[in-house]
Amino acid sequence: MTTAAPAPPGAPIGLAPGVPREAAGQDAAKYGSTNPVVTRLLDRWTARMADIVGRVEGTVVDVGIGEGLCLDRLLTALDATGGRDPGACIAGIEYRFDKAAVASELKGVDVAVGDAGMLPFPDASADLVTCIEVLEHLPAVAPAVAELARAAKDRCIVSVPYEPWFRLGNLGRGKNIGRLGNDPEHLHMFTPRRLKRALECSFHEVTVTPVFPWLVADARAPRRS
Repeated sequence: MTTAAPAPPGAPIGLAPGVPREAAGQDAAKYGSTNPVVTRLLDRWTARMADIVGRVEGTVVDVGIGEGLCLDRLLTALDATGGRDPGACIAGIEYRFDKAAVASELKGVDVAVGDAGMLPFPDASADLVTCIEVLEHLPAVAPAVAELARAAKDRCIVSVPYEPWFRLGNLGRGKNIGRLGNDPEHLHMFTPRRLKRALECSFHEVTVTPVFPWLVADARAPRRS
């Protein structure tokens, strides 16, 4: 794990009030689930994500890498189809130090602690930026999207829960019943239209694909100020 380089001018977004700063183990509980329905949905999402990404080459930045388990699934799927160039440089940014420490164990991925509102990368320096299940957690979405667009050379892939289906899925398996299925750390609910509008503020071209119970957006042509 490395320390993030000085970031371009920006403003930190941080975490929502009350969210624990130490949260290692959350990702393992999700991606290591033995629930057959959850496993099937995750496998389908991973395969569809790999199809949408297509090929990974050059510099790739994963914003909000967490413990790295999600990125590892995606890279494994890409490797199975020859979708990752052996020379690709993969970097991950994570706000919470304990999660970043776990992610740093991933082979071939350079992980740094950083904030989604102040990415430690020059303008248009990443051939591909990914942001997987992050935007719904942030107190402010627009500044994060602007940073994704600033760092991306041309393309960014974003995945978020598809609401209200994600919440209903939680209710169906008895999770977060007191919160009507909503995860405690989820501050924003995205429909295809809402996700498209959020990304179009910073990208000229946005295609949103439902992959129940998630949405995957392929955002291209960043708007340069």
